[in-house]
Amino acid sequence: MFINKILSIQQIFPLPQMYFPFGSRGANILLPLSILLFFNQPKAEAQQAVKKKLPTHQEVFREKMKLPKPATMAEGVVEFGKTFIGNPYPKSNINPLPNANGVVKLQPISQEVLVVNLRLFDCVTFAESMIALAQTRRLNTPNFDVFKQNIAKLRYRNAEIDYAARLHYFSDWLFENEKRGILKNITKEIGGEILNKNIFYMSYKKDTLYGNMADSNTYNRMVAVENDITNREKYYIPKDRVADIESNIKSGDIIGITNRLEGMDMAHVGIAIRQNGRIYMIHASSQFHQVTMTDVPLADYLARNKGQTGIMVGRLTL
Repeated sequence: MFINKILSIQQIFPLPQMYFPFGSRGANILLPLSILLFFNQPKAEAQQAVKKKLPTHQEVFREKMKLPKPATMAEGVVEFGKTFIGNPYPKSNINPLPNANGVVKLQPISQEVLVVNLRLFDCVTFAESMIALAQTRRLNTPNFDVFKQNIAKLRYRNAEIDYAARLHYFSDWLFENEKRGILKNITKEIGGEILNKNIFYMSYKKDTLYGNMADSNTYNRMVAVENDITNREKYYIPKDRVADIESNIKSGDIIGITNRLEGMDMAHVGIAIRQNGRIYMIHASSQFHQVTMTDVPLADYLARNKGQTGIMVGRLTL
């Protein structure tokens, strides 16, 4: 389940947590120091010391802007994406998932804010962040404010920072960003088949998962969005045909993975990357708790995930 739940910074990054944003190499360097700090200082001081080792999001952004300017958006999302391999998947409840007892906690009602996090990623925020980094780096004078604006435009309908305007369903995300000229949904032209599926998951689960849906205006707006998605002509590539058409997928394409869950359009999102003549995927994985690249080609990855049914493909156009 990947619905793009964006909460407060405190919820996304509860301290203290020992997250190391530059992969296992950074962790190997910093972990012994953190252990020493915890054994030789009062706990609060130790936590503060570990906290100070984390770069701010602006510092991460400035470091990434030192990378070469990509010739294309596709090149940019892949090159930026590779530099974040090893970054952790959020441990907090960004998405409403069952706990150890199988209980799903209702998400609280909260004011919508634009959250930008370059240390932790779920699958959607990873794809959004890589696109926004590539967009921003291609400017002559990239800056963090422009990067945040790019995130808002990708994540929200008409860049309106509002819960009901957030593009919770990824097929809707593809639709809106195609309208804006960011990408083209090429699923149909590379052999896609009609996807007949009614979309209603959020409204159906409003009392158990989505606290914001308790507001009648928000609920009505989300029902209207779900009806619009249901009534659109949607295409997907069934997973048993992905190997046959993968020559039509390019590095940097945005991959949305469809699923069997009633009322839901897609379960996961990643960025295509071609390796040794096959298409793999860079993604933020809840299974492996970090940004990673699939250990097998995309077609094989889909085959071993029973809940996944196929893919949609968005090609960046800028």
